[in-house]
Amino acid sequence: MGLKIKDVKSLNTGEQVDNTYFEKILDTSDEWIRTRTGIKSRYFTEELPSEMAAELGKLLEFDRDQVKMIIVTSFSNDLIMPSIAGKVHKELDLPSGCFSMDLNAACAGFVASMVLDEKYLEEGQEALLIASEKISSCLDFTDRGTVILFGDGCAGMVVKKNSKLWVSDESTYGDEDSLLLKKGEFIKMRGQEVFRFACSKVPESIEKVITKSGLPLEDIDYVVAHQANVRILDQVAKRTGIAGDKFLKNIEDHGNTSAASVPTLVSDYKDRFKDGDKVVFSAFGAGLVVNSILMEW
Repeated sequence: MGLKIKDVKSLNTGEQVDNTYFEKILDTSDEWIRTRTGIKSRYFTEELPSEMAAELGKLLEFDRDQVKMIIVTSFSNDLIMPSIAGKVHKELDLPSGCFSMDLNAACAGFVASMVLDEKYLEEGQEALLIASEKISSCLDFTDRGTVILFGDGCAGMVVKKNSKLWVSDESTYGDEDSLLLKKGEFIKMRGQEVFRFACSKVPESIEKVITKSGLPLEDIDYVVAHQANVRILDQVAKRTGIAGDKFLKNIEDHGNTSAASVPTLVSDYKDRFKDGDKVVFSAFGAGLVVNSILMEW
């Protein structure tokens, strides 16, 4: 059993901020940022995650009577309660027989929500998956190691349970210090540790789903991976043996948008996918966790 992606959309909300912005406030340069991260610009918004999620939900096309689940993924959630998913449910006036929840798995959140939906839905049923992040509210703008990496974003999908190829891998490594955000504080990250983790464990996770599927490596058409750093993406491609041009990228224009990274990437490339394509999804995040999926489009 698997999932069909029926619709996908993203918001480019707020102001697009290029690297020259940081040249004015930090000891850095556009060249330094681009060569180390692949990022040229990102968006910073004044909208709240709950506002963006509700706005995005109204853009998605779905069968109202078949929606059985809403998941909103965010670590920058502006609501402690009720859930943003509950707000989206109300804004869309959906039937009461719908499971709704917020999920925080940081940058791995959206792929985690896909895994949960595939397990929960029955064939023909639909779910709304939305990622909404205002990471700019969690950043220390004097910390060069983190502030240059992140951007705000919101994107989502409508998925429908089907019977096509689906293999997943979910792994947790129990590290609470490498990437940390405490209430009322700013994001703290041990960049080199996170880099080493991603370059090691993401390829392992991708290899697991391909091995489970029994498909040869050359049958993989695209890899939709969390956009954290272009050097990580290049290393993952090298270590898995999957051709680099199969790794879709938009980090240049968006930066790291955490949970919103994967659906924004799919939205940007939605016209490229065709029926029957074999697509790997993979994302890693605080925890440290890695979630990967191999599915048939």
